Amino acid sequence: MTDKDLFEIIRRQSEQIDQLIAENKALKAEIARLKKRIEELERRERKSAAPFSREKRTADPKPPGRRPGEGTFAHKSPPTPQQITQTVQVATPNTCPRCGFTGPLIFTRQDKAWVTELAPQNAMQVTEYHVPVMECPQCHHAVRGDHPDLNADQVGATAHRLGPVLHATLQTLHHELGLPVRRIGRVMNLLGGIQVTQSAITQAARRLAADGSALSAHVDGLQTQVQQAPFVHHDDTGWRIGTQNAWVGTFRSADTVVFRANLRHTNVEVREGLGQNFTGVLVSDRFSSYNSRFLRDVRQQKCLAHLIRNADEVAAGEQRRPGRGELYGQRVAQVFRDGIRLHRDVTTGVCTREEYAQQGEELTLRLDALLNRAPLQSKANERLRLGILKQRVLDRLWRFLKDPDLPPTNNAAERSLRTVVMARKVSQCSKNAVGAQTYMRIKSTVETARLRGQDPVAVLTGLMR
Repeated sequence: MTDKDLFEIIRRQSEQIDQLIAENKALKAEIARLKKRIEELERRERKSAAPFSREKRTADPKPPGRRPGEGTFAHKSPPTPQQITQTVQVATPNTCPRCGFTGPLIFTRQDKAWVTELAPQNAMQVTEYHVPVMECPQCHHAVRGDHPDLNADQVGATAHRLGPVLHATLQTLHHELGLPVRRIGRVMNLLGGIQVTQSAITQAARRLAADGSALSAHVDGLQTQVQQAPFVHHDDTGWRIGTQNAWVGTFRSADTVVFRANLRHTNVEVREGLGQNFTGVLVSDRFSSYNSRFLRDVRQQKCLAHLIRNADEVAAGEQRRPGRGELYGQRVAQVFRDGIRLHRDVTTGVCTREEYAQQGEELTLRLDALLNRAPLQSKANERLRLGILKQRVLDRLWRFLKDPDLPPTNNAAERSLRTVVMARKVSQCSKNAVGAQTYMRIKSTVETARLRGQDPVAVLTGLMR
């Protein structure tokens, strides 16, 4: 073989290597695309949050609002009212807050501010405030009159604000009834002729739930009450904060519920919600985060409805195979169904506490007979047995038999998250962390008021005054 033949072989091998490198690069790109597609399909199957949302932000988004030098600000939010129900003359100031001058100030102009409120008969009431603006003769600083119903920054384009009752009504429509913010303005216009924009509702909600506000302190108090409750339900569902996947967790006791938005889905968020000194019982499903060693000392009650669902799924899978493997899952599910029925009987007075304790012992023996046996031939049944046996050893299955006040299912947490799931389906979730925090705080206040039989409008109004 000559040198020319060797060079030709080397050249061909070099071309083949380059071709293989290009094919490998293309295959890696295809694998990445398919993985992303699989994740999207799995997220849709799990009904996760916003599968249609973008994965990254716009590189250079346009800032909101009017551009500098592009005319006057003609569209106020809400617009200037056409009908004035009441007029209030604000007292003339006589002290300059900047330099401390006390005495007659120089009158320069008179500003106008408005507060639109709902009257007890749901009639629109607009109060116009004539606010004198004075000038300090010493430092020429503008001094505006002060009134308890007006904010210091209520001037110019933001001179027209929403009253406490109207604001509370708008937030209740959104957080309790699930009405989208973009539809609330149309509803208020149809009902009372009130013109309110989506941005006005959003900005008012942010001011209401800001850090240091009365509502923020109220939610902190609700969190403390949850941490001191004898039992707490916990569950979470998918959410979206901007372009990031997030979760909304609910902590619910008998009459209090607190929602929290988190970017992670671990035991850390559970421990933060329960607090360091939680002595109650945590009612939850069998998600892996609850099995963390950091929650080993927390007493838990696993949701029997989830266990029934797991057993039914295993039994359904075994029906297509030879043998009688489906009977094991059916028997396990029936034990848990009898447990739920027994708890319902004692809470409704069908059976006494003594009968409840006796039948509870029988259920415990039936389940132990199904769990404490030789390994099963079916892999699905064996996984089911070992998973339930682990919870049985940790005493997380029959706690409600010792205390009938403890619920055997996590249905309360799932009902609390129902309205959150509905809001997720009709919105883009939260655009940023501030919006998520605002939603969770107001949602916690409204849902807790509903659980306690209180009027959410009255509760929110009290927190704004």
